[in-house]
Amino acid sequence: MKEEKRMLKRWKWAALAVVLAGAFSPAVRAAENPELKANQLNWKLTRYCKIVDRDGKQFLQVDVPKDAKDVNRQNCAFAIIDLKPFAGKTLQASVRVRGRNVSKPPQPYNGVKFLLYYKSPKRGEQWPGAVNPQGTFDWRETKIVEDILPDAAEGVLRLGLQDSSGQAEFDLSTFRFGVLGEETEKVPVTPETAKELDLIESRMRERLLTVAPISKEEALELVAAQRTDGTFSGIDYDDDNRSVWLVARHLGNALRLARVWAAPDHPLHHDEAIGRAVQKAVNWWSGQRPMSSNWWWNDMSVPQTMGDILLLTPELFPEGPVRTAALRVCRQAKFMPRYTGNNRVFIAANIFRRALLERNVAPLTEAAAALSEEIRMAPVDDKTSWAFGGIRADGCYHQHGPQIQFGNYGGEFFSNIGYWSNIWKGTRWELSPEQWEIMRHLAFNGFQWVLWNGDMDLLACGRQLGRRAGKNKGLRTVATFDRLRNADPGPHERYDAALERNRGGKNTLVGNRHFWNSDYMVHRRPEWYAAVRMNSVRVRPIEDDTNWDNALGRYFSDGVCLVMRSGREYEDITACWDWTRLPGTTLPKTPIYTPEESARRGVRSGGKPPRWTHSVKFRRLGETDFVGGATDGTHGVAVFTMNLDGVKARKGYFFDTNAVYELGSGITASSPHPVASTVNSCLRNGEIRQGDNWFWHDGIGYRGVGMKLETGKREGDWRYLEGGLAEPVPVVQDLFTLTVDHGLRPQNASYTFAILPGATPEETAGWKNGRILACTVELQAVEFADGTTGAIFYAPGTLGDFTTDSPGVFLIGGEQVYAADPTAKLKSMTLRRNGVSKTVELPSGEQAGSTVEVRFR
Repeated sequence: MKEEKRMLKRWKWAALAVVLAGAFSPAVRAAENPELKANQLNWKLTRYCKIVDRDGKQFLQVDVPKDAKDVNRQNCAFAIIDLKPFAGKTLQASVRVRGRNVSKPPQPYNGVKFLLYYKSPKRGEQWPGAVNPQGTFDWRETKIVEDILPDAAEGVLRLGLQDSSGQAEFDLSTFRFGVLGEETEKVPVTPETAKELDLIESRMRERLLTVAPISKEEALELVAAQRTDGTFSGIDYDDDNRSVWLVARHLGNALRLARVWAAPDHPLHHDEAIGRAVQKAVNWWSGQRPMSSNWWWNDMSVPQTMGDILLLTPELFPEGPVRTAALRVCRQAKFMPRYTGNNRVFIAANIFRRALLERNVAPLTEAAAALSEEIRMAPVDDKTSWAFGGIRADGCYHQHGPQIQFGNYGGEFFSNIGYWSNIWKGTRWELSPEQWEIMRHLAFNGFQWVLWNGDMDLLACGRQLGRRAGKNKGLRTVATFDRLRNADPGPHERYDAALERNRGGKNTLVGNRHFWNSDYMVHRRPEWYAAVRMNSVRVRPIEDDTNWDNALGRYFSDGVCLVMRSGREYEDITACWDWTRLPGTTLPKTPIYTPEESARRGVRSGGKPPRWTHSVKFRRLGETDFVGGATDGTHGVAVFTMNLDGVKARKGYFFDTNAVYELGSGITASSPHPVASTVNSCLRNGEIRQGDNWFWHDGIGYRGVGMKLETGKREGDWRYLEGGLAEPVPVVQDLFTLTVDHGLRPQNASYTFAILPGATPEETAGWKNGRILACTVELQAVEFADGTTGAIFYAPGTLGDFTTDSPGVFLIGGEQVYAADPTAKLKSMTLRRNGVSKTVELPSGEQAGSTVEVRFR
């Protein structure tokens, strides 16, 4: 029965194509110069669709009632299209659409549909589609731009609504279905422009040669491994691993040999055999044009690698058919609607590189403009869509929706701009003063905060949490600070400080920063670092559904709080963590997320994607709105209200100058699995001391009631963190884990504990700094060492001489109160202190949820 269900799911769209093929006349075949219009298609209309004539035009109207029982179906018009004339070409299809009250679908790829389905015998099912608008919107063009695979034969075009109610109307007179045209003929290059292009090309080649080439012995081994047709033994040319596409190693080998050939000091510099090997490898790729099922390889990695080879070895590829064929591979990078943020930067960089090689000024200028255009603040609309991304007001970089991406897409963006700012320095394309201001904002209000001793905080890394994740992403970020320093025409002191502290120097960045657009707080002291990552209805949890990366990491943004001194506390720990017992979290021990269960559901087995067998849905946004924090720049308070997988909790994080206090209340669970709050889970390093309600380990003290210690070796497998691994990569780590157990189905349970970085065992045992004032479902509060009070009011209330008429997060000390609205919805709140009442106007727009200072004098 299970196998039958899998087969039905796998072939449901292929079956639909067969059904539709029998329902109306055969597929329409395009002319030799392929282009189709709507009136050439034979549309099959479903229940809620009709075609009407108005003002001499035809319109497809789709009207799905809100209470329709079949709202989740494909309420669309269908047409079968012969794709053979489009095979191996870039499809450009478009139509104008308007909508009224189009409901938000459960999955972001549904709603308004303009989609082509076809099946490639070699690559399987393909789903090129347009971005899906929602709500009420006026006429707009929706567009598909996609490479059609060479073996495509027949496809089903879908136009309408899926899993959404509302009305959508398509103007069929505007429908176009054709091939993306080539660029216009090149214009002559002026001597001044030629001089700039030569400078840029020399800088790019020089940069490529900063990477050390492989040794003479390794190069000769590669040449010996090359077959007469240009392929290399040891590469699986039938592989289609989306994360680590083995076929790409062919071009990788060609690039390694190109570096050897081009490096002036290499013993094989301009060696004839090395040059022939590069030519043969490039010619094979240009002739075969292998394609991955993951467009990142086809559109980004492959064109970049081919362009780099041509930059390094111009003498091997003079003007002629061979060079033209190689440049055609570079042309796989094209602007498409799906590219936003750093993805658009990557594509623009590839187009710039190719146009530079061609000395084609028009696309080069267009690419430079698109690349530098992404140095801007993120848009203010549609922040929760998957396509949203960019630089936020709080200094964070988002992509794939409102999701922290310092280490993945954001790290690439930061690095890319660092690179191009140097390549373009002193040319007409150099960054403007306004763009430099934005980059400094991203560098100093963002990236510098998430580095500790040169490594990146794991909470900031994104979904790629495999081996050396924090270290490698940290190295890239520090190198980018160096590049930006070299290119920035402004003062260099802040760059110098960031470089010094992350290259073995003393930490000089001290304070607390709340990233209010991102549900993330960072707390830095001279000798230690702490951070908490959360999510809300405004912020997307960490990805665990892309290219099989982070397969166990569903809970990694649900109040995880990491505390570091050396920076090695969590180094390469991720494969061995119990991902239901993460530091700072309150979670059910959901067995589906253990490595054993993940193996049973097919995570990375034989190069095929996982087949999810559980009922838990992927999360596009968090579940609650009372999530946020307040900061005075020295102290911080963060709140995470949780309602996930059968567990509800109110969790507070209080960051003092010498301690982190974590409080939880209202912990109630319907989950059938035991629930626990985790104090810490880190690598074990040396002696453990303990006493009455306290533990000490690796220079950090822990105080709290009911803490349970677990130590010992824990096995893991890097496959569950690194999606490209098909074979087991076992690892064992010795862990130190402290938890507070709440048992099965707790009702209104709570916890309080303090983490004391730098405390000795004696100081931990006799700790008297700081004091927990309240931990109830309505109020959590801590008095810090200097007398400042941090408080989370879940309802209007009073604490000492302070009263608030609204729920909120507060730091109360001296004559100031620092206040924030975690919901980011309130326009104002009224506060009262020492008999003085003040109504506070709260920030709005991109600043909503940030901290305001209120003075009581």
